Amino acid sequence: MNINYQLTNSDFLEYQLYTSSKSELHKKRRFRSRIIIPIIYIVLGIIFTNLNGKFGIGIAFVVFAILWFVFYPMYSKWRYKRHFQKHVEENYKNRINKPVEIDFDENSVNAKDFTSESKINGTQLKELIETKDHFFIKLTTDLSLIVPKHSIGNQTEFKKCVTELGAEYIDDLNWEWK
Repeated sequence: MNINYQLTNSDFLEYQLYTSSKSELHKKRRFRSRIIIPIIYIVLGIIFTNLNGKFGIGIAFVVFAILWFVFYPMYSKWRYKRHFQKHVEENYKNRINKPVEIDFDENSVNAKDFTSESKINGTQLKELIETKDHFFIKLTTDLSLIVPKHSIGNQTEFKKCVTELGAEYIDDLNWEWK
């Protein structure tokens, strides 16, 4: 099976967002930011109220803490997406809209782009992750091949080729960036 395609900014962006959403470090960082900031504001509100006896400032701090807790997930989603958009534009600018070719044979995957050619042993394929618009072929080295679904003629045959080489199939069709 042979697949030819070009990767766009949105392909790289979706991969970055997907890996970030699965990263324990990023999950912890986002959770801590959602919890710690409101706690700091509540403590400051209590301190201002007790020190100065001004309930207005204390209430303002508590209200801000509640607003932060409620709206932080939307802000975080926007902020991370913006960060990864800049990351993709800066670090992948030379790979955007360049031809990529992936060829599957009995025991390996041959990947070729405008700068390099790689032969990947089938035993090095770790996972085949399927999202709504992409397949990500994750290697044991945690590098991945990004394959847009629109570039694959027969997706069932594609999944069969990759899983027969040893990759575990992961159905993440309902994944979306949150």
